Order: sequence, then structure tokens, then C-alpha cells
Amino acid sequence: MRERDLEEILKIEKENFKYPWKKSYFEYDLRRPNAYCLVAELDNKIIGYLVAWEMADEIHLANISVAKNYQRKGVGTKLMNELITIAKLREIKKIYLETRVSNIAAQNFYQKFNFKYAYLRKGYYSDGEDAWVMEKEL
Repeated sequence: MRERDLEEILKIEKENFKYPWKKSYFEYDLRRPNAYCLVAELDNKIIGYLVAWEMADEIHLANISVAKNYQRKGVGTKLMNELITIAKLREIKKIYLETRVSNIAAQNFYQKFNFKYAYLRKGYYSDGEDAWVMEKEL
């Protein structure tokens, strides 16, 4: 991910999320030495992205999204597999994430990678919705 990718990324973000990340969040992560900011491209066009942070022996998957026209075509799977490869190379022990309790599609996606439900975070999101914390041991 590069600074010049952000306009395309923000379009996908707004297309997919009721409460999208702001541009400043992505800009901050691009400067963080412990952040992984990955993109999926097709014909020089951004069609998906992933942001994750390495902390000690864990990686926190903070954001993953694929443009609606490219969903269910393996783009998210490729991004997730790349993150898992990075984690294994870095000898990371666990990847974890939060997902809305109502986001069953995301939960099903993560379960394909053997993420397990760890616990519930009450009122995690700004609108008060709870989040499932899901984890994958490596």
C-alpha cells in the first residue's frame, strides 16, 4: 500500500462499511514500522486491501476489505494467505481480530482460515455493537 493508493482504498472502505476508516488512519498505518498494509491489484487498480499490526509475538488484523465487484472471487483469501505467510516467516504465534457480532459473512470467512471465537467484547464499536474476538494459532 502506498499513499497514492488511498483514494481507491477509501472508495472501497466507504462502499463496504457503515463506519469507514478515515484517510488519516491509513496514513498513520503507512508510517508505522510494525504495520502491514497490503493491497490486491488487478490491471493496476486496487481491488482489496488489508491492514494489520505486529505486536510482540502476535498480529492484530485491523482491517480487510474487497471491492464489491470482486468479492467471493478469492481476493480476500489471497490477502489473508499473504498475512499468514508473513506471520509464519516472522515466527508469530497468533493472529487475532475483532468482527461485528452481526457480520456473519466475515465470521464465516475467518473460520475458513481456522480462526476460532475467543471471547465477546461488549459495546466495542462506536454504535454500541458487540465484537467477537477471533484468533488463529500458528
